[in-house]
Amino acid sequence: MSTVKGKTTLADYDLVLDNSPHIFEKWSSQWIMLQVIIAMMLPLIAGIWFFGIQTLTLTSVAVITCVLSEYLYERLVRKRVTITDLSAVVTGMLIGLSMPNGASWFSVVFVSLFAIVVIKMIPGGIGKNRFNPAVGGRIVYLMAPWVVNTFVAGEDLITSASHAEAITTATPDDLVAAATPLYYISSGADYVPEGAQTLGNLFLGNQGGWGGSLGETSSLALLIAMAFLIIRRIINPKIPTLYIGTVALIMLVYSGFDFEFMMYHIFSGALLLAGTFMVTDYASGGLTPMGRILFPIGAGIITAAFRISGFSPEGVGFSILIMNAVIPFLDKIAMPRIYGHKKRPGVEPDYDLTEPLLKKDILTENN
Repeated sequence: MSTVKGKTTLADYDLVLDNSPHIFEKWSSQWIMLQVIIAMMLPLIAGIWFFGIQTLTLTSVAVITCVLSEYLYERLVRKRVTITDLSAVVTGMLIGLSMPNGASWFSVVFVSLFAIVVIKMIPGGIGKNRFNPAVGGRIVYLMAPWVVNTFVAGEDLITSASHAEAITTATPDDLVAAATPLYYISSGADYVPEGAQTLGNLFLGNQGGWGGSLGETSSLALLIAMAFLIIRRIINPKIPTLYIGTVALIMLVYSGFDFEFMMYHIFSGALLLAGTFMVTDYASGGLTPMGRILFPIGAGIITAAFRISGFSPEGVGFSILIMNAVIPFLDKIAMPRIYGHKKRPGVEPDYDLTEPLLKKDILTENN
């Protein structure tokens, strides 16, 4: 060993040199999506238990449609086929779990095609889509009865029927809807009326054949799935906590600190489903540390506003899409400042990227 005045030098170590980059991430997109698929098996099994084999059938139709549409689109535009990353499978499973009891298979196909082709692939594919594909497909389905009745049948279902019946769940013809637990606390209600399901039934999923999405029925299954993803370090626990906590706090204050009313909002609707699988989406959520805080809080505020206003007793899908559109601007404002510069990148930078080139040209001319 060679030393200089008793000190070890760099020559004493065997250095391994290789081409950059030197940082390797063991978690591939495929592995992450696989963990999400495993977590979604819990609400899928719960949906099969409560709603029967139709849950598996509709989810399978959604997955097959999503995978095939992504494959055919990429072959058509001559792009690299990426179905092996399993993101299309995750989107299909979320769409299937977002379908209501009694949905038709052709409506699932339409929603899946719209989610993959229009929302995901046309903007550029995974990581480049600004809006969450599964949430966008869910909103298209929820608004379909209103669109069909308004522009095709000539009737305004929003005003001729209750709000919950208009845009929450549908029967096989997708035009008439069945009541959901949120029906009893929508349209500005600040208490849980008589006849509503108990908190115990909402938590376990035993709703006695009530309407609602196939994957949102059992709060217990969704909480276990959330815990699994947190333990596997797939999702940051602060994101679902901030989202669900924001809705819970607003409903608690709005109801005059009625804890039953607050818990009813947490256990009903798609709040837990969205908090586990939708708000936590990497591509369509916040990118900066502050953005990852503002996104779930903003979505929670908008969700509570929709539920209180009565336009939509759900509000979850609308709130996520609105925040998908707003979060790029919030990220731009909240972008951390680069060390050594006075302003944040993207907001009137205080440096000129061409300055080094100009100095080099001046030195060359002088020589």
